[in-house]
Amino acid sequence: MDVFLDKGTIEFLTVATEYCAFVEKTTKFTRAEFVTRLQKILALVYLKMTLLKDDPDYDLMDGEPEAFLSEYDYEHIRSIVSAKLGSLDCFIDIKEPGSADIEPEQMEVSQCVADVYHNLKNFVENFRSGSEDGAQASRMELIADFRQTWGQRALALLAAVHTFAYSPALDDEDDEQSRTATSRTPSNSLLDNYMESYRRRN
Repeated sequence: MDVFLDKGTIEFLTVATEYCAFVEKTTKFTRAEFVTRLQKILALVYLKMTLLKDDPDYDLMDGEPEAFLSEYDYEHIRSIVSAKLGSLDCFIDIKEPGSADIEPEQMEVSQCVADVYHNLKNFVENFRSGSEDGAQASRMELIADFRQTWGQRALALLAAVHTFAYSPALDDEDDEQSRTATSRTPSNSLLDNYMESYRRRN
């Protein structure tokens, strides 16, 4: 099977789509719900990303991924996540690969959520565009960027979210959106179905 259409790519596309849909619906969750669901979907994103295979025969010059997100889109995601997290939207240390002697970069949790979203959303939209060259170029770019930048950010973010998820303060709603949230994501979401299928297989 062509590595471009292998099982790993299809599964990652599914998880990436779910992450983007989840983050876009941030305001529908309480803070506790947002954190616990982010913990699960982010762990899946990282796992499935590590299973993507390189295509050694593909030349990036054969295609170029399209950038679908604007600065406004990025800032919108960052701002709604920041509002949802409230006081939990702290700065975390990001260690770039091969930078042991360099001071870690500091980023807010909401920035890391938006950065992962930015990479995944462009990947998903390039596949939806119908251009095979653009989709393949996006896939290869995603793998390269994961190794150099957003993979480290995702790990640092997951560590922070792990701390939040098991903190007694998680249920202390300190932002207006969390206090007034009444909408809920249906229990039969793509992520829930995926996790149930995974448990049955194992």
